[in-house]
Amino acid sequence: MAKRWNEDDDDLDVDLEFDRVEYMKKEINKGKSTLIAVAIAPIFAVVTMFIFTLTMEPLISLATGMLGLIFLKPIYDLLNIDIDKIGKKGWVKNGGVYFLTLLAVWIILMNPPFGDFVEPEINEMEIEVYDEEHGWISLEEGNISEKDEWDVRVRLRITSNTKMEKVTIGPSRGFGTEVETKENIEPVEDHWYVIEYDDLERNKEYEMEIYMEDTNGNSKTEFRSFALEENE
Repeated sequence: MAKRWNEDDDDLDVDLEFDRVEYMKKEINKGKSTLIAVAIAPIFAVVTMFIFTLTMEPLISLATGMLGLIFLKPIYDLLNIDIDKIGKKGWVKNGGVYFLTLLAVWIILMNPPFGDFVEPEINEMEIEVYDEEHGWISLEEGNISEKDEWDVRVRLRITSNTKMEKVTIGPSRGFGTEVETKENIEPVEDHWYVIEYDDLERNKEYEMEIYMEDTNGNSKTEFRSFALEENE
């Protein structure tokens, strides 16, 4: 049962006096401290970006950027911000705001027009075979069991944040020794690169080695395979 209130009960002696001036000073201190955390985070995001270009290690770079937190207290002292009024929750909040701002600015700097660290990617691969009646058709449309050898065309859609500088496609597995590596292949249309092979055997797997490099020097090598399987 709840305890009945008694005006003689000393336990309910509560001071309801509210110091509005002190409260406002405390909130202003918290607001200033947060703004400072937001203001210095972009500076250390640039430092983070610089360290990443040297090491290419995201965790090391981010850890370096987080060192900016040690400068908060000296700046607060310099600007006469009473750190006693910030409180533990205020410090945690400022640290979180600093981290999120640092991360956001760093991501912006990592992407064009400021930077580019994204490797080229093969988004699509299409395999076509040559049919005497219909010309180039998709592998799925061809009746592979019709003959033992086929002329094959491989279409690759390669993209990057910037223009491609170089695409090289060479045999990796399954091809004969007469098949040569084709360097500096030009796109036949937007982002599409094509290579043709003559007289490939059905029911055999072939693997290509594809080297890609964009104008910012980001490069990547991928291996893609295909097989001329008989239609079921």
